Amino acid sequence: MIRWVRATAVVAVATLLFPDVSRARAPEDLEAELERELGTARTTPVAAQLLPEISLVGTMAGAVFSDAPSPRLPAHEPWHDGFSLQEIELGFRSSVDPYVRADVYLALSLAGIEVEEAYATTLALPANLQLRAGQFYAPFGRFNQLHFLEVTPFVDMPLVNRRFFGGEQLRGMGVELSFLFPLPFFLELRTAAQTADNRLSFGVPAEDVHGAEDLLGVARLVASFDLGERLNLLGGVSYANGPNAEGPLEARPRTQILGADLQLHLRDAASRAYTALQAEWIARRAALPGGGVREGGAYLWLVRRFDAQWEAAVRADWMGLPQGRTFGRPALDVHEAHLRYAVRRDFHAAHDDGHVAGAPSFKPFGQRRFGAAISFYPSEFQRIRLQANYDFLPDERRGIQEYFLQYQFVIGSHGAHVF
Repeated sequence: MIRWVRATAVVAVATLLFPDVSRARAPEDLEAELERELGTARTTPVAAQLLPEISLVGTMAGAVFSDAPSPRLPAHEPWHDGFSLQEIELGFRSSVDPYVRADVYLALSLAGIEVEEAYATTLALPANLQLRAGQFYAPFGRFNQLHFLEVTPFVDMPLVNRRFFGGEQLRGMGVELSFLFPLPFFLELRTAAQTADNRLSFGVPAEDVHGAEDLLGVARLVASFDLGERLNLLGGVSYANGPNAEGPLEARPRTQILGADLQLHLRDAASRAYTALQAEWIARRAALPGGGVREGGAYLWLVRRFDAQWEAAVRADWMGLPQGRTFGRPALDVHEAHLRYAVRRDFHAAHDDGHVAGAPSFKPFGQRRFGAAISFYPSEFQRIRLQANYDFLPDERRGIQEYFLQYQFVIGSHGAHVF
């Protein structure tokens, strides 16, 4: 009782002597002072404050193909009959201080461990600016920025993304600057300069960078509109420009990639259910010795989340929008092997740092795919997915049936993903 009286007296005297200060202080500050005076303040151990959020996401799948599968990269996609570990992702996230946040994602596989992303992001720059630096997925399109095994409704990635960016997607070491326009709707511009070590479209590893012309430049403009209380429209355009690996170091030819994407998201008013339609188109123009190549592709998917446990999705992929064509006489025959080389059963012997040795990555290639998937979530920390695809290769006049069974589990505090 005496301590309560003493604490009340301290606050009263402070109010009388320093009225402006007492009025400026928030009620929670006064409550904290009372707790300290009474000896009942709640404290958090310093070690607990320093610990980051840690998560582990494990994804594995079984696959059956009716024929030799279409060209696939073994990074994170099932590419042979039988079982495979797609990825174990280990994530660390924490605020460095009130001004910077750090995110680190490690990808573990049977082949070893790699740094998927590791970057720091500013939290308090003026003028609606934000800076990010480190290793990160390039801000190109919708799909490329996602950890697709966790947040997309399919076991595999869209054809056009795999064709142009590979199984590891478009990423690199660099810096990104984004600006949020002060408008009544969401409009953001993101620009990045990164190492262009993507062997399928670009090709200057960090150790060969000698100037700004050896870097990959990326820009993305994205807007979002609420079309009512439950319907949201999001659209964006992206552009990437960087050197490719088809010329000498002193005179690198360049690759340009243009993309456009759209998403409609309709959420149910009284449940976790939603319906989402997403489409993305990407076109690539590459300068090569003696000429150039132009080709493009797109995907469209529709996903319906019925409740907390069930989800269904369908997807269509096209390679050949626009139809691939060459300019001049590009040196496409520098690699003698056809893309079919990539589907040989001894594929692992040809695998070299995320691309297929001997496969002409710029040779125009047509393909169609239709797929459907159904997912069951026993809880928020598990997912079981069944998917069926039909691949059609016009150049080879053959179709392939593909069946996948995927299981995923989550351990720890897993952060939110891009909407």
